[in-house]
Amino acid sequence: MVDLKGMNKHKRAEYIWDYYKLHIIGTLAAICIIISIIHSQITKPDYVFNLTMISNISDTNKITNLESLLTKVVVKDGSTRKKARVSTMPIDTSKNANLQTTSQYMQKLTAEVSVGELDVIILDKIMFESFVKQDMFLRLDNISELNLDSLKGEKIHATGSDKKNGVYAIDAKDIVLFKKLGFDTKNKVIGIVGSTKQKYNSILILKYLLNK
Repeated sequence: MVDLKGMNKHKRAEYIWDYYKLHIIGTLAAICIIISIIHSQITKPDYVFNLTMISNISDTNKITNLESLLTKVVVKDGSTRKKARVSTMPIDTSKNANLQTTSQYMQKLTAEVSVGELDVIILDKIMFESFVKQDMFLRLDNISELNLDSLKGEKIHATGSDKKNGVYAIDAKDIVLFKKLGFDTKNKVIGIVGSTKQKYNSILILKYLLNK
């Protein structure tokens, strides 16, 4: 049995390192991993709203600026973790579209809608007409908190799966913030996703964008 007490500090340190370095390294690595996980959870953004644009906009600076503006609309408690998110999906339904890429993004869009990750979408009118038949959007004229008469833009009527006609979207052609992004708003509409988990924030954003 090794007599550690009989060793000087230097010898004792060498002995401990030689025989226990793997344990020490493993313990330190585990501590670092735990600290990293805790830090990531503390600093991880808490997205309280998502705006999805069916577009191929790639200017991240403009998108980040829009996120900052929308965050100020939906976050009023001073929280630095809560944020609004703006995402883009380059879904192309034209004759020249890459079918594989379009299919992948369509699957992604459908999946995110099904789990309630998306709140407000701006998209092409033709695409909207297809999705509204699948009940992808909330009927805006049935939302008591939303006064459609106070919102700028043409109200887009459509028929859902219940065969009843109603307002499901609003023309986006005059939305200034989208134009500043370089987004072509011609023949585009904006609506609230039916599976949204952030209905109140979606209403706030819709009012903000249309009346800005």
